[in-house]
Formats: sequence, structure tokens, C-alpha cells
Amino acid sequence: MSVTRELLDALKATNGGLSDYRVAKIIGVGQSTMTKYNNSERHLSPEKVLFICELIGFDACDWLLKLYRDRARCDKEKQVLDTLRTRMAA
Repeated sequence: MSVTRELLDALKATNGGLSDYRVAKIIGVGQSTMTKYNNSERHLSPEKVLFICELIGFDACDWLLKLYRDRARCDKEKQVLDTLRTRMAA
């Protein structure tokens, strides 16, 4: 599951099972963008990740690193981001 999908599902769950329509309104995107998020055709922007993390009390640093890893284009970049997350958790 993508980080975008995980974070949106967490937002829904922590607010009593919000609909995609309501989530779209809360985070300021259109229905077509929500569809792209749901189909893993688009990632949340870093700004949206920060906003959602603030709303639901998640660690924004960890979620941003997860997002950047999802968006990484090469294995080396993924490895570096995994290393950062590991160091941050220690």
C-alpha cells in the first residue's frame, strides 16, 4: 500500500470513517485528485502530508521520509531514505 493511501486511510479512520468526498474537502483537493490518490496514480504533496500529520497527530518527519521513499526513482535513493528512517527511530 502506498504512503498516500495509508495516510488518507488513517485520516478517515481517526475521524470516524470519513468519505473520500469529505477527505478531499478537508485537504483541499478535487474528486479527480482523490481518485488518482486511491488508484496510486498520484502522491500527496509534502505540504499535504504535513497538514494531515498535524490533523491526526502523526510524526511528520517519518511520514515525509516514507513519502520520499515512495517517490524515489532509484534503489540507492531508497536505501538512503531507509537508513535515515532507521537512524531517526534509534
